[in-house]
Amino acid sequence: MVTDIPDDVPPEWCPDCGERLALTGVQQAGIAQFFCETCRYRHDRYVGQSDASA
Repeated sequence: MVTDIPDDVPPEWCPDCGERLALTGVQQAGIAQFFCETCRYRHDRYVGQSDASA
């Protein structure tokens, strides 16, 4: 998992409580993982391929 958070990843908001989701990381496949501390809700979203293979 990539620990550097890309600047172009927009914030995500919890659909239950409305709190901003924490971005916990981005997989090399381009999937950003977000997590709500309040609701224990996890949301994955495609943000694009990383340049890790270069």
